[in-house]
Amino acid sequence: MTDYVATCAPVGSKRIAERLGVSAATVRNDMHELIEAGFLEQPHTSAGRIPADPGYRFFVDALREEYQTAEEQSDAVRRAIDNIHFKLDQLLRQVSSLLASWSDCVSFVSVPEEDKSEIRRIELTAVSARGMLIIIVLSNGQVENKLVELPMTIDRFPVEWITKQLNNRLSGLRVGEVTPAALNEVFKTIEMQHDFLYHCLMGFFEEMILTVGQRVFVEGASRLIRHPEFQDSGRLRPVLEIVESSESELFTLPDPMGGWKAVIGRENPSVSLRECSVIKTHFRFGDRTLGTVGLLGPRRMDYARLIGIVRNVSGVLSEALERYSYV
Repeated sequence: MTDYVATCAPVGSKRIAERLGVSAATVRNDMHELIEAGFLEQPHTSAGRIPADPGYRFFVDALREEYQTAEEQSDAVRRAIDNIHFKLDQLLRQVSSLLASWSDCVSFVSVPEEDKSEIRRIELTAVSARGMLIIIVLSNGQVENKLVELPMTIDRFPVEWITKQLNNRLSGLRVGEVTPAALNEVFKTIEMQHDFLYHCLMGFFEEMILTVGQRVFVEGASRLIRHPEFQDSGRLRPVLEIVESSESELFTLPDPMGGWKAVIGRENPSVSLRECSVIKTHFRFGDRTLGTVGLLGPRRMDYARLIGIVRNVSGVLSEALERYSYV
């Protein structure tokens, strides 16, 4: 894997055999089994092997706890934050630029546009013994709903009381103002600890925040042509079209509670990104999800280093946004 990442050339059995001190025939047999299992591909009969998507996935998952990044990169982000006097748009554009320069990939930072619609009404309705429908009506006429399966029968929950408390405390707030602290105020006086329902509601509000329009700061699109995979304009053009679309799901994470994510090759929902991999995670404002930071590059990327960079930048951004108010 590391040889192919470094050279973008198929790796032959002889090179691996010399490194491991075994026969080339043994390596060829092992490679054949890996091709049969879908982990490797052979571009043509006389070529060496290259990783297939499942091979990349196995490699990324095996290194999941080993991603690291240099401390000087954290310092660079902190200096960028200090130098631009906490103007949010300037900060996010600068962070995206730093990511592109460190990675030689397309970098992106996205945040939801401010949603000025207010919560008009919240309803919790039992639909089965354990099923509850959460309905939220917004001032712009939008109605959002989510069906959740509770871990206990619904008669164990004071549904009417919780509904009343939610409306008393949350009606009139904008969606983005519903924080964990606001929900905690509703739940703290309930004698039973309803963690599951709390997390369902918090997740629901975060999902709504992420479905609002977004501002996207993209840097480094021209860097893709430096990679052998994208020197063919026919391959590069559809990727750039996706990158230029601020509405693309590329710039969001489907599960706001799901942490970082690596999407490899054919795991991408867009056919145009089948030769690409995407690494992305959220950064947070206090306890509330705010935006997404990530990289897009060839499948043959240095996952260990780049995942470390993305996670580190996310952490530094979260720290900064927690300490300061942006204007």
